Amino acid sequence: MWPWEHLAFGYLWYSVLTRLAGDHRVGDAEAVALGVGTVLPDLVDKPLSWSLGVTATGYGPAHSLFVGAPLVAALAALAWRRGHGPPGAAFAVGYASHLLGDVLAFRADGPVLSKLLWPAAAQEPYTVDRSLLGRAGSYFGEFLATATQPDHLALALGYAGVLVAVVLLWAADGAPGVHWLRGDVDGRR
Repeated sequence: MWPWEHLAFGYLWYSVLTRLAGDHRVGDAEAVALGVGTVLPDLVDKPLSWSLGVTATGYGPAHSLFVGAPLVAALAALAWRRGHGPPGAAFAVGYASHLLGDVLAFRADGPVLSKLLWPAAAQEPYTVDRSLLGRAGSYFGEFLATATQPDHLALALGYAGVLVAVVLLWAADGAPGVHWLRGDVDGRR
């Protein structure tokens, strides 16, 4: 999944969960923590593989149910104990949604749980050695080539529609995180 896909998937989950919990407000701190949680596994594991060669693929310790998941649970518990429960929970939901999204992402061979089992499950190493930017650029080029093929128009429109729907949900939630990005915390500069 692409970073914006992870962010949209995580935001959808968090917004729905807050509604189910009876809290219809997603605050700036929660939105920022959620956003970081949704992309952190890739920010750790892709460079470990693509730049440093520490892991065979971009699915390593940060994607692992054995390593990353316990660390995130500990961080969320620590945040809760220090009075920052909602941002800690948002971070954990974002992180969990990233792992779930990677397992459930549309693939011809179906869900791939082994991505979350590092180091217990061996990952098939890449056949072509590329740099971080080279690999990301190659994948993005493939993504654009696929998305712009005329016979994939319905898929591309559906993809765009889902992203637009999540942006509309975010706007309906009050566009949380915007104040923080502008440096206007809690409505004050």
